[in-house]
Amino acid sequence: MGKKLERVMKGDRSATSATSHDTSDVDGTKSPEPYSCTGDFEADYTELCNRAGLMEIPKVVPRPHRPGPPPPPDPKEKVEEPTSPVPSEQEEPPPTTYTTSDKFDYFRPKVQVELEKPEDKKSMTEVYIRGWKVDQKYIDIFKQCFPAADKLHTIDFWNVGLTDNTLAQFAAVASQCLNLRTVKLDGNPVPGEGFHQLIGEDSMIVSMSLRSCKITDKGAELIGKALSTAKTRNQSLCALNLNSNMITDAGACHIANGLRMNRTLLVLSIANNAIGDEAAKKFGEVLSRFSLTHEEVVERRKVLSEKGAPDVRRSPISRRAESRDRPGSQSSRSQLDKSMAKSGRASSKAKKDKKEDDKKGKGKDEKWKKEPQRGASKVASLAETLGKVSKGKGRQSGGKKGQGAGSITEAETPDILEIINPLLEEAERVDGQLLIPGNRALINLNISRNRIGEAGLKALLKGVQYQITLTTLGSRSGGTGLMRLSVQKNNFPPSHELYLKVQELMMTRDPLYKPPSKTPDEESTSQATGS
Repeated sequence: MGKKLERVMKGDRSATSATSHDTSDVDGTKSPEPYSCTGDFEADYTELCNRAGLMEIPKVVPRPHRPGPPPPPDPKEKVEEPTSPVPSEQEEPPPTTYTTSDKFDYFRPKVQVELEKPEDKKSMTEVYIRGWKVDQKYIDIFKQCFPAADKLHTIDFWNVGLTDNTLAQFAAVASQCLNLRTVKLDGNPVPGEGFHQLIGEDSMIVSMSLRSCKITDKGAELIGKALSTAKTRNQSLCALNLNSNMITDAGACHIANGLRMNRTLLVLSIANNAIGDEAAKKFGEVLSRFSLTHEEVVERRKVLSEKGAPDVRRSPISRRAESRDRPGSQSSRSQLDKSMAKSGRASSKAKKDKKEDDKKGKGKDEKWKKEPQRGASKVASLAETLGKVSKGKGRQSGGKKGQGAGSITEAETPDILEIINPLLEEAERVDGQLLIPGNRALINLNISRNRIGEAGLKALLKGVQYQITLTTLGSRSGGTGLMRLSVQKNNFPPSHELYLKVQELMMTRDPLYKPPSKTPDEESTSQATGS
């Protein structure tokens, strides 16, 4: 009996192993193939969520908008006044200025999207997620969905519980979205504060908002280095919002250092932080002019050597000042004299050859020579015009008649500005330090609701005055300078003399500034005095 029982048990085991092997083969044949996204975000997202085994899938819905105002009543239609009062039992219809929904449906997680064309599911341009955790499962899904959406330009994740790992993966996904320009991650405190991964040197993001992310001096230092260093600089980010964080003087100084070599950022807001006078002085220095560090001086020499001596934009004072650092020698001067002599001989020889050709009087050659001379005059006038505009003169190159389409009028050139490497700016040596003009590309700075006192306000006023002086002198190669400066609600009263001075200077620089209109009495008095 024992041997028979053992044989039966062995048979059962072999049968179960065979059946398990067969089922694994069957499952292997039925395993789903890798899914390739089609560009339809809703379809791709739903399919990937089903494949990931998610029990509850947040729906994809169009982003709600506030309804527009109702049309004005038609004056032709007469409104009949009710002759009898409306009975209290009759319910009034709901207003048409808003829509209602079930309270449970309102708080249920959703993925709100904007479509360029409502009938085209592949025309998604914006994605909004509000108040529910985007964990690793959803990040893995978005890795495949977002790059397939060709027209996606805005991603807004508010309070979605990002971590260091998911933030790093989101930054990698953002780099794969070719048309992504706006990223908002408000309300996402991350322990590692790795938001700088989104604004690297190769980033294409134009606007980024990091409000209420509990960014400290550690994260501010990383962001400042991502904006610019002596060797690298971000060339795409135009607007950065760091409101309502935990940045102090040390972190704000790092951000100010990031503005030294950055000439792309136009709008910076670090309001409602813990910034004091030290950081305000640093901003004032960066806005006016500052001395180069040793690393920046070394990098400047490398850039100048690559650029070449003829293209170096330096004043005679700076060249004389830099020549003091070199030992005196006559070899360079002698080589320069020899080269000038050779060029003089070559030019004289060319003039003689030209006179001989003119004496021969060949018609075809003369016709062939005249045409490139016209083109050369056009190119020369264009180069001269662009050179004058880049130097900040903004005047016409003085072209003569007959230039035709090759000439550039004064009305077409004022907005053409050449963004050059800050290390190529005109430098001046003062007390053994090399000074260059500060950042004039930044046009809007918001440092309100901080802890700035009189000393910091004075430094900011000095920087604004320096920029205004350069603008009045016609120097526009580095930008126009600040047009808006918000410093209200700091550690000084609104009636402070320096604050009023700042307000007076910035009022006329604001592009939306409109002078106060005169009252009829003032106009009559002005006309009377004028007559």
